[in-house]
Amino acid sequence: MILREGKVQFVMPSEDSYKDSSVEVFYNPHMAVNRDFTVLMLKAYSILKAKKLNIADPMCASGIRVLRLLEETDIIEKAYLNDIKQSAIKVAKENLKAYKNVEYFNEDANIFLYKNKNFDYIDIDPFGSPVGFLESAISSLKTGGLIGITATDTASISGAYPFKAIRRYGSKPLDVEFYHEVALRILIKYAIQEAFKLDYVLIPVFSFSYRHFLRAFFIKEKGVSKAIPINNQIGYIGYCHSCKFREKYTCLLDIPKYCPICGEFFDYGGPLYLGPLYDIKFLDIMLKEGLSYIQKDSIWLLKTIKEESNVTSPWFYKGNIFGKGNIPKLKDILIHLKATKTHFSKEGFKTDLDFNTIKEFFR
Repeated sequence: MILREGKVQFVMPSEDSYKDSSVEVFYNPHMAVNRDFTVLMLKAYSILKAKKLNIADPMCASGIRVLRLLEETDIIEKAYLNDIKQSAIKVAKENLKAYKNVEYFNEDANIFLYKNKNFDYIDIDPFGSPVGFLESAISSLKTGGLIGITATDTASISGAYPFKAIRRYGSKPLDVEFYHEVALRILIKYAIQEAFKLDYVLIPVFSFSYRHFLRAFFIKEKGVSKAIPINNQIGYIGYCHSCKFREKYTCLLDIPKYCPICGEFFDYGGPLYLGPLYDIKFLDIMLKEGLSYIQKDSIWLLKTIKEESNVTSPWFYKGNIFGKGNIPKLKDILIHLKATKTHFSKEGFKTDLDFNTIKEFFR
């Protein structure tokens, strides 16, 4: 079966390859957005580093991600593809047979990463949670290298299964209207702390939420001077489910038991990353490099992210949380509250105005 994505045409074993995730080699067309941003990020990273890249895809499946990088860019020095399934490697070899700068491995992803070191880029895109692969990936990445991490277990870190989030990510999720952003910030926090254990620093440079997955990119650095400011960005979000007041805190002990505004029970989420999600240098290059061959959703996401990157608040709002009645149109909200759209929700908006000003507007 022949399929297309971006600029490339590739083969899959059968029609079930994109319908049934239990097949040997699965292709998910909704993850095309994920791969779009891999192409855009690596273009930007290559420009900033002024070099070609040695990259690794430890769970390559059909090889479509690397195929797109080879076909849509000229930045790949060598690509290393691995998959634990021999059938996946067979399909990947067929799809990338035109390229000589590719090496294939058929091992467990962690074994592959521990055996092979000093990659400029590593892509961690498992089915489910990435937590079991981060230690090996961080160890295998060279200092100054870029890593892309995907999580598809969004239900757990979005609040549906809080105990699983605590067990797996060491953070309490928050079941609120901006749960997408809370989940992404928990993922980022976890990756940062895993790097700390290995005496490295992961600096977030770009991340987003789309449909069923979260995606975050980091630069690996070393040194206490880089670790301290990143560590200072890890904290908590307090939230009142009654009046919708929210505030960020650096220490769990500072979170009040009752809401400072209405006196009701005050919930919290975290620890999570409270800092900026985007590095403007990457954003600007990604937008300038052209958006050929990528999905319409990817273009909308990137342009919306550029807008919201100017807002520092680690949450967004929806007009309907402030009560029933005629909710102002989003365009009017953006004007009156000096707000921007957010890629997390097409009904949401981001603003750095204080909570009382926002609530008074809706009242």
